[in-house]
Amino acid sequence: MHMEKGRIRDWLVVLLLMAALILSFVDRIGLSLLVDPIRADLGISDAEIGLLQGIAFGLFFAVMGLPLGWLADRWSRKGTIMLGVGMWSVATAACGLAANFPQLLLARIGVGAGEAGLAPASYSIVHDRFPREQLGRAISLFQVGGVLGAGLALLITGYVYRYFTGGGGADLPLIGGLRPWQQTFLAIATPGLLFLILIAAIREPERVAGPADGAGTGEPRGFAAMVAAVRSRIGLYLPLFVGMSGVIMTSYALVSWMPAVLGREFHWPAEVIGVRYGLVVLSASPVGLLAGGWLADALLRSGSGNAHVRVVALAALLGLPFALALALPSGPMGLLLVVGGLHFAASMPMGVVPAFLQLATPPAARAQVSGLYVLFINVVGLGLGPTLVGLLSTGMGPDAASLRLSMALVIGPAMLAAAAVLAWLARSTGHGFAADVRPAYGS
Repeated sequence: MHMEKGRIRDWLVVLLLMAALILSFVDRIGLSLLVDPIRADLGISDAEIGLLQGIAFGLFFAVMGLPLGWLADRWSRKGTIMLGVGMWSVATAACGLAANFPQLLLARIGVGAGEAGLAPASYSIVHDRFPREQLGRAISLFQVGGVLGAGLALLITGYVYRYFTGGGGADLPLIGGLRPWQQTFLAIATPGLLFLILIAAIREPERVAGPADGAGTGEPRGFAAMVAAVRSRIGLYLPLFVGMSGVIMTSYALVSWMPAVLGREFHWPAEVIGVRYGLVVLSASPVGLLAGGWLADALLRSGSGNAHVRVVALAALLGLPFALALALPSGPMGLLLVVGGLHFAASMPMGVVPAFLQLATPPAARAQVSGLYVLFINVVGLGLGPTLVGLLSTGMGPDAASLRLSMALVIGPAMLAAAAVLAWLARSTGHGFAADVRPAYGS
């Protein structure tokens, strides 16, 4: 007997998973507010900072999504999440103990590898707790944790760093003699223990076979199930993943480097950047993400044959003018307005695409396909976005304006390519999907 889906207890689970996602983003994004003190203490360049925020984190975050997705499909989704929380919390603390660039690089690799298991396992849990007409909102609510985490990372890291630079914690055992940026990493790593306890209390739902699963048809399971799912849907998955890579590149280039831009161009201290830029992210991104989920569900109820794809394409088209205008504002408020528009647009599809993948992928491959999605968009978007900005900035020289110009040279083309690919995909699927890829919209 199946339990009723979408009840209060299910929303509470989503809220807990959202809180875990917030924690992961605080540990992930906190580095962006500490760029200049780390550069000063370790004697490293923007190019090396770009590696820490891009390839070192993004590549391992992406690559580990597949084996952890496989683990979630074959073992315990809750256990997979707990394993990841423990790993990334220890690695974040290790960032605070790093004394040189290679040590910090290894620690950031650990953060990326640990965080990779959260999203695929969480998507699968949420799918099995909600009916399909609520799934867009449920997964969008979970994804709100990412955008809240990005904003809260700036606020929290700014205040914690200010506390330590003001002499706070000087008498604490073990960490009292560390630099303020090192103490900050150790402080933001500690909530991981609490989340291990809370996640352990989740009851995993029964894995539910839906219209896309082909139950009883002899379809493959495990890694073979993922391969079969991708082969039958390659014409949908590939352009969707490519387009979303451009959106992700925009989002991570922004959040990784905008604090340094504000500090270098306008001489704002870390705590001021954390408050002002953090509030922009907290205002624009959740609204965009929830609006995307609501619009996708509304279009789905109205009978749209490609509801989710239309929303994703709309988001890229909305973000394009802001991406092209990034280098234009001369003052901080104008720049923050442009950045707010970009964060709104880039957040719209963040819950829509995972929801679509859950609806259109057989249960035996859902977490793995989600892991493949994470792999693809993060190798390209997260791996290359911050890294390319750092390389361009180092090549252009120490001028304060060169960093924002480097961002514009990465973000503008990335969003232009995303808008073109996703608009084409929305147009080509305007009459719906073939029978083997439209289970979300059928029966």
